[in-house]
Amino acid sequence: MTYKISVQRCFSYEQEEVREALIKMLEPLGGMESYVKKGAKVLVKPNMLSRKDPSRAATTHPSIIAEVVKLCYAAGASHVKVGDSPPEIFGLAEDFWKITGFKKACEDSGAELIEFEKDEKVPVTFRTGGKEVTAYVVKSLFEADCVINLPKMKTHNLTRITGATKNLFGLIPGFAKGMWHKAIPRAEQFAEFIADYARELPITLSIMDAIEAMDSQGPASGRVVRPGLLYGGAPVTAVDYAFCKIAGLNPAKVHMLDYTAKIGFGPSSMDDIEFVGIPIEEAVMEEYKVPMASPMHLIPEWVLNIAKKLLWTGPVLKEGKCVKCGRCKKICPVHAIEITQADGALFDREKCISCFCCMEVCPAEAIEAQPSPAVTVFVKLVKRLLRYK
Repeated sequence: MTYKISVQRCFSYEQEEVREALIKMLEPLGGMESYVKKGAKVLVKPNMLSRKDPSRAATTHPSIIAEVVKLCYAAGASHVKVGDSPPEIFGLAEDFWKITGFKKACEDSGAELIEFEKDEKVPVTFRTGGKEVTAYVVKSLFEADCVINLPKMKTHNLTRITGATKNLFGLIPGFAKGMWHKAIPRAEQFAEFIADYARELPITLSIMDAIEAMDSQGPASGRVVRPGLLYGGAPVTAVDYAFCKIAGLNPAKVHMLDYTAKIGFGPSSMDDIEFVGIPIEEAVMEEYKVPMASPMHLIPEWVLNIAKKLLWTGPVLKEGKCVKCGRCKKICPVHAIEITQADGALFDREKCISCFCCMEVCPAEAIEAQPSPAVTVFVKLVKRLLRYK
């Protein structure tokens, strides 16, 4: 099966330019009218990871949200909701909405901005890791006739990339996301969980905000880069294949996409993608820094349990940057962080599961991912022996 992904240039977040680029991008896909029918109720799911200004490229830009909502109404939508569930939103929703620009975007476009934590929850049951599990997602997802996913093109220290597929994790509200990290601490198993979960969700269309993106230490404190692109289509995995193509990344080395190819969720190779719009060769970036692909999943779990004091990749403090706010301690699902007046955040390696939720909420960008010396040596050795790139 072939999946059509449309790619369009856009170098500015000026709303007129964004609207024009969105219309051009959607045209080869049949226009917004092919997704939003007259009278439809629409849910728009952006990435609202943290309380940061849009210039930091940690969140979907508000001009993308505003113009997508306007196009939905122009296509005949009766009502449009916009929502997400970032890690530490409890009691801070208004603050999040104001800083990220989401509130103004919704006011200007006529969308209803909703707090997922106050929405009803409905169960989604699926198989992952050889067993049946149930995740509770917002009811608004299933009340909508059309669900538009608006991810931000970013890297992720746990899953390598956080694009269209990973963005759906935010449909699980509240602290439940942290509990899933605790229940599934290994990166590869967590990636498979995200894929199995995403496969069950009724996502109509995904549009990637890649006018500005984030690489290196994503998803919250990486480097801002400027691909100058909007691209989209369906399913979510096909959009993430486009992410890989543009980033110069082999999707087989992104465990989540390697897994979805094996289970038949979307494309199984780049040959399954039909790129339309601008020539895809023109969209490929010269440099996009992605966290290394780890062959750690090749090690049996019992070996890792024995060697976990030596083999770890975890959060470390950047010297002199911690402001001792305690947000990392509050968000940690396994209570592995203490705050001291002398040194700031201290990480308990025995408890830490390397989910990097602490990085996502740190307002000072004081936390980075760092492998232990033993991991660095091991990864280099295994990659050399197995030609694992």
